[in-house]
Amino acid sequence: MLRLYHAWASTCSQKVRLALAEKELAYDGVVLILRRFEQLAPEFLAISPAGVVPVLVHDGFVVRESTIINDYLDDAFPERPLRPAHARGRANVAAWNRLVDDVITLAIKKPSFQKNLRPFLQTLPQSEIDDAVRRMPNPETARRWRDAARNGIPDAELAAAHSDLRRMLDRMQETLGQQIWLAGDDYSLADINIAPFVHRLASFPEYDLARDWPAVADWYARLRQRPAFAQAGFVEQVATRDQ
Repeated sequence: MLRLYHAWASTCSQKVRLALAEKELAYDGVVLILRRFEQLAPEFLAISPAGVVPVLVHDGFVVRESTIINDYLDDAFPERPLRPAHARGRANVAAWNRLVDDVITLAIKKPSFQKNLRPFLQTLPQSEIDDAVRRMPNPETARRWRDAARNGIPDAELAAAHSDLRRMLDRMQETLGQQIWLAGDDYSLADINIAPFVHRLASFPEYDLARDWPAVADWYARLRQRPAFAQAGFVEQVATRDQ
């Protein structure tokens, strides 16, 4: 049995839900409301010491980190493979995954916290925020929540994050000007793992994909037409306590 601990608006959770949908794998979903700090409950910290989603449990085996989860799913369920069969294609997938894991996953948090989390946190008592921050296992995560609640994400950090995100789109534009999908002719985990970040950027008014990155806009349109995209539940962030 597959059980997925996830949050609807979490980009990393969306990566895994999209892979599950593409592979047509049934799973038991356990939704955590991050703004109610359910990720800090002792029972969840027992399987996710960092207090982050998603976490996959497969017949008692725990898999953490979204890119690792998607690789695991593709290995454990080889039907409908999501990685190329040849070495060059797999290297391309790995290169895109490295970009997502090392740069983009962190970069997207800065504008997301500023635009979507900060307005919500400003509705909470400071004592509740301080209590939650003290219980966060990861100091960097705690700092982002604290910054978002108090003075907002520093301008220099926001500028650096936007620079990283635009470089990602530039790299995608160059690649997709020459081929249909990021790793070659076939849709793969390279596309799946980056999809939630492009989806998030498309909701920001300063990112006009059609104008500035037309090949990315075409790729995004193709991606959204796949049945798995709707099945994965790409929920938008809102300033409420329901996410």
